[in-house]
Amino acid sequence: MIKETTKTQRTIMMVVAILGGIYLMALAPTQAMQTLKISLDQAFIRLIPYDADFYPAVPVLTATYSAWIVSFLFVGALAVMISKKIQEGAHWARATALGLFAAPAVAGMTMVIPWFVLVLAEYPEKGVPPAEISGMPSVAPVLFISLAIYYVILFADTDSIKNKLLKFVPFTLMGVISGMVFMNGQHGVRYFIHIPGNFIKNAEGLVVGNPNPPLITDPLSSVITNLEHLDWVTFEPLAQPLVYNPQTLALLLGGFMLYVSSVLLIIAIPLMAMKKKTGWYIASSTALATAFVSIQGFVVRNSTEWLQGGILSLLLFVVLMLPVFKQFLIEEGE
Repeated sequence: MIKETTKTQRTIMMVVAILGGIYLMALAPTQAMQTLKISLDQAFIRLIPYDADFYPAVPVLTATYSAWIVSFLFVGALAVMISKKIQEGAHWARATALGLFAAPAVAGMTMVIPWFVLVLAEYPEKGVPPAEISGMPSVAPVLFISLAIYYVILFADTDSIKNKLLKFVPFTLMGVISGMVFMNGQHGVRYFIHIPGNFIKNAEGLVVGNPNPPLITDPLSSVITNLEHLDWVTFEPLAQPLVYNPQTLALLLGGFMLYVSSVLLIIAIPLMAMKKKTGWYIASSTALATAFVSIQGFVVRNSTEWLQGGILSLLLFVVLMLPVFKQFLIEEGE
């Protein structure tokens, strides 16, 4: 994929890598934490008292935002450290930088979307008070700045316009689908870890913690067994417990597995930029597995988000198989 670069192009890449690295270390963590704090505050105050389904967003977003924030520091530091090698024309450094800035671009996407769900969205049918906050979250620049640097690094060489447009397709799909399946993973994990028995409604009809939650010896207290005893839509107890409920497996695979898929797609980007067969095999097998799991999850839970993720993953798999795109991702004959 990587072609020869001019001195000016290498200098531009070096400068954006340094500036982007400093930004990720100095500003992005604060912007992400501000977004997380406001989102969770709104969840506690405005959403959870009316619908316990929103509570799992608290531990899920706390864990994932924290992981992304930590990654910003390492990504930024490494981007600064390899900037000199980028200026010297080292192919591995340019490919590494491409992968480095793909990560915060995906992170930015996954941090912006919950803002719309927890802060801006209206849920009058649940009795939720109107939103009092408007506008984009402070973390939005992480998405746009990282994405801009990603494309600068991708296109800063002497390749033809036609080839650059062809390379735009797989290297854009990789990032978009990584973000999409990560968000679908959030959906899956959110419902997978939800224990309905931990919550009850008080006399005012508001959700509060259950003073007598299910005992650890009760199947209702386990994320693996509780859906055998509860209706998966209403969470009401079943008169006759099921022998097996496929919802649990769908949520496990459509949750934690999709986190792994997102990370693998990011890892594959710099490898494919260097036309390493390992990167292509990681990306193609991840796309195929993710498509299968997402479509299977849609069949089980009728989730349109998973269907969209499955279709996009299948599209990525097809793109990676087409010779017109594959020629930029893997050496001929591999």
